[in-house]
Amino acid sequence: MATDNLLELLERIRNNDYQAFEQLFEEHWRELYRYAHKVLRHASDAEDITQELFCDLWANRAQLQVRTTAQGYLLGALRKKILTRFRDADIRARHLKAFGATLEHGAELTFNRLVGHDTRAAIQRQAQALPPKEKEVFLLSMLDDFSVKEIAEKFATSEQTVRNQMNSALHKLSPYLTRLLS
Repeated sequence: MATDNLLELLERIRNNDYQAFEQLFEEHWRELYRYAHKVLRHASDAEDITQELFCDLWANRAQLQVRTTAQGYLLGALRKKILTRFRDADIRARHLKAFGATLEHGAELTFNRLVGHDTRAAIQRQAQALPPKEKEVFLLSMLDDFSVKEIAEKFATSEQTVRNQMNSALHKLSPYLTRLLS
């Protein structure tokens, strides 16, 4: 794809052109997914992070400013998401290690149940503000451990639709979840 055409697509997206967004997704999802898979070495993580990139791109389209090449912008944004995921996983691992070192086995189980219950209740309360389908998909996935495939079968819809609804819900709830879980 020509660089000028990609820059034009990004400009159209910035101006709320959803068809341009769909075209960008169709033309670049696969190559971005391949890059993420090469780095993350896990198909579902690569799929999630690539989908998240496109969700963020659409959600923040009004602030979209490309200061490099358009291709460089997309790859740079994906690299940043991957690095953030690695950083967050490292922080989470260090916290879990610290908690494990300070708590006795029995106390750890009680602590995990208490935090799990309170956190679950807080997430359920916050999810009530989501549109009905997004709320159902989010709660089934996050709180009831349903897979994307199971949710798609339950609602007789495509797995991609479920992923889109999940990403939309996560994007809407991410500021709250970040505060809650940090």
